[in-house]
Amino acid sequence: MLHVNYKPSTSHWLFPPIIMGILAFLAVVMLIQRALKCKKQGKPFFNFKNYHFLVANWDKVRLPGTLLLLVLYFPSMDLLGFLPASIIFIFLFNVLFVGVAQLASIPVAFKTKKFWSNPDFRSLLISLIISVVSSTLIWFLFGKVFKITLP
Repeated sequence: MLHVNYKPSTSHWLFPPIIMGILAFLAVVMLIQRALKCKKQGKPFFNFKNYHFLVANWDKVRLPGTLLLLVLYFPSMDLLGFLPASIIFIFLFNVLFVGVAQLASIPVAFKTKKFWSNPDFRSLLISLIISVVSSTLIWFLFGKVFKITLP
């Protein structure tokens, strides 16, 4: 029978090996499916001729921005703690994917005093609310209800 050594101070280390195991299993399934499809169609498993990793006209802001935010998120958890870092970075991810140009609406909304009627400002405010509520719920659910320590 499976036995798990559990210490509350290291409980956040329990999930990464489980997730990695699931990902490794799914990768093997995908490789088997690829091999069967290539065999059925008579194509080579690795076909690098005319291969492009990125599609034409790929978004040159969102991919590097996502990678940068992801890399910065982990050290920020050490500096700020889980909850503040998560709120900030979920908001930044939302802004990145909705459109960075919306940030220009902040001074306009304050200058005109029309906050809710400005759709860009309203979208930013909704993104902030989503960031605060989702991060707080995750922190409460895992950290308080399930007593799993968060980084």
